[in-house]
Amino acid sequence: MALRQAAAGMLALWALTLPLSAAPGRVASLNVCTDQLVLALAAPGQIAALSRFAGDPRLSASAARARGQPTTRGTAEEVFSLRPDLVVTGAFSLHNTTALLRQLGFTVEEFGFDSDVSAIPAGLRRMGRLLGREAEAEAQAMAFADELHRLATPACGQRPLAIIYEQNGVSLGAGTLADSALTLAGFRNLAAEAGITGMGPLPLEALVKARPDLVIFAGYREDAPALADQITSHPAFAALHARVERDVLPPAALSCAAPAALAALAALRRLRDQFSPCGAAP
Repeated sequence: MALRQAAAGMLALWALTLPLSAAPGRVASLNVCTDQLVLALAAPGQIAALSRFAGDPRLSASAARARGQPTTRGTAEEVFSLRPDLVVTGAFSLHNTTALLRQLGFTVEEFGFDSDVSAIPAGLRRMGRLLGREAEAEAQAMAFADELHRLATPACGQRPLAIIYEQNGVSLGAGTLADSALTLAGFRNLAAEAGITGMGPLPLEALVKARPDLVIFAGYREDAPALADQITSHPAFAALHARVERDVLPPAALSCAAPAALAALAALRRLRDQFSPCGAAP
């Protein structure tokens, strides 16, 4: 019995590595993160619909590419009317919709939230298999991995202390793509060292006491001022003697484990190299 179960398990793992027998003609994405992978890989005419957030540049780094594509609110009724061959969504999306679609006979694939930039090539390859676009996915995954290796090459000198600070003093700690990108770029993440996991507030007093080398304000919009942004102009920052940068990261580039995260990593690495470039005195 044990041998039979082991053989069955190996067969199941082998089957997962095989491409689908036929590429789905139409795919519907119900999640803003799967939207971005679909937009990166889908063939012309293959997209049946994207999520309603696909065109929002505050949430999706692929918003421009999503223009003109049909969208849904993610309800089972909308998806049923589209009759897609494949539905892709996030593991933390509407579970009732996912379960109902499966009961109705739709093929639904869920993607978890990856918090490591290094995991993005694997996500591209998986989506490529699902869409029948293995060659395109492999090319993009290899290019991503090559550039990631170049950007993550250890920087010279010590690792500066940095923090990505958002509205109302919310920071991005351990278990986030931002933490992964900061670490790969050669920084220490103040939020993670302060014990924050995921997104959480870091009091301004704690930030000043920690004396970071770099503070990155993210999400601030000059065309839409808000009370939540007032913390960015607090006089305490003048006493930090830290480098302060505003919106140096591409919008939404670290919101999903998608190709755009590489642009955020590149921006962070450029900042890191300005602290102690190779060849400079330690």
